[in-house]
Amino acid sequence: MTFNPLVSVNIPTRNAERTLGFCLEALARQTYPNLEVIVADGLSTDGSRRIAEKYGVRLVTCSGGLLEARLRAFQASKGDYIMLVDADQVLRSDTVERAVRMAEEGYDMLVLEEESWPYCRGFIPALYKASKEVINRRLGEPWALEPGRGFFVPRFFRRSLLEKAFNAIPPSLISKVIHYDHDSLYYECWKRSKRIGVVRKAVYHIEPDWRKLWKTNVRYGSSLNVFSGCEQYRSLLAKGESRIYFGRPLHLGLQALLLTLILKTVQGIGRIIYHPTVK
Repeated sequence: MTFNPLVSVNIPTRNAERTLGFCLEALARQTYPNLEVIVADGLSTDGSRRIAEKYGVRLVTCSGGLLEARLRAFQASKGDYIMLVDADQVLRSDTVERAVRMAEEGYDMLVLEEESWPYCRGFIPALYKASKEVINRRLGEPWALEPGRGFFVPRFFRRSLLEKAFNAIPPSLISKVIHYDHDSLYYECWKRSKRIGVVRKAVYHIEPDWRKLWKTNVRYGSSLNVFSGCEQYRSLLAKGESRIYFGRPLHLGLQALLLTLILKTVQGIGRIIYHPTVK
């Protein structure tokens, strides 16, 4: 490639020492030469900040929710393109290079096809693996990339488009939203552009164990209370909450369905326990 635009990789963290090193190591090994990495840390009490400092990334602090962390990282970014990566994701070595090539061909945002990290073991990781295999088979369906209805959200954006999306989200949501952070950004981007592509076999996901699933999805349930109180996103939420992870082959579909039921149950408990409101 003769033109190498700067890509800013944004990573929110909160007590992510178990996976962050794998994430940052994969970024250090990218074939694409022009990267900056910004970690927005949510007051971690473990070794997350130390790991980030070890890799020499730019570190910013965020006291709000996940959506605010993404905003803080975006504001600290200088890139022409923004890639939203989570601390439990491991990019293939050529993912950024392939994404830039596609973006330079005219795409405004890109979905990164995700597979389960092959070293995950246990019952819950097996359910996640089955779910990903089921939904990845649907990438070619006409509705697969529709916000809310589809199972996919982009993670690579043209900077100008993502900036418009952040500006369109009500400030009252920014500090509180944890769940539907990607969906709300995608929804706002989708209103402005339909130029979206897919980078196949782009990233691995380090799947959670039962403890991590419980802790994360109880917080997601709390965030759903906030999100449902915003008229702007009620139709998006209705579509998203009606999604059922099921498909063929049947044995994988049943595992994906079981995961859906577990997640919705835990999130439902979170909605009962916590009752934040949008003011």
